[in-house]
Amino acid sequence: MPQNGAVAELIDGNNLLGQRGVTRETLVRELGDLARARGRKLTVVFDGPPDHGRPKVQLLGDVTIVYAAPRSADEEIVRRIREARDPRGVTVVTDDRVLCEAVDAAGGRTLAVVAFRQAGSQRLKKKAAEGEDKRDPGGSTSDWARWFSDPRNRIG
Repeated sequence: MPQNGAVAELIDGNNLLGQRGVTRETLVRELGDLARARGRKLTVVFDGPPDHGRPKVQLLGDVTIVYAAPRSADEEIVRRIREARDPRGVTVVTDDRVLCEAVDAAGGRTLAVVAFRQAGSQRLKKKAAEGEDKRDPGGSTSDWARWFSDPRNRIG
């Protein structure tokens, strides 16, 4: 079953989508904000193929999106854990009991979605509070150009 205190690396995208009730794009944007606030990269795995013309693996700054087809997302997640150098260092965010058992059997760890969301919410609030304390760097045209040219700030 899910273990608290672990750091998330793989996210069961469809499981999280079902609980959040948002679009994939919104979820990925939220995960990107969280990944930047935590200073840690996240990988979200979705069932099915990508949209037409999109690659199976998409790197969007601090978030990597993986479309599992022809496998299920659960199979892809377990495969990644089995291939990991240190399976105990891989944590999967999901509330799917069957996936939790498979992750445990493969040597990985799990984190409940509610624990992940609570930790993420606290981290984002802390980051926002830190940002309020900082002064505006000026907002010149070159500052904005530098910000938009950084791949970590791109969504699509």
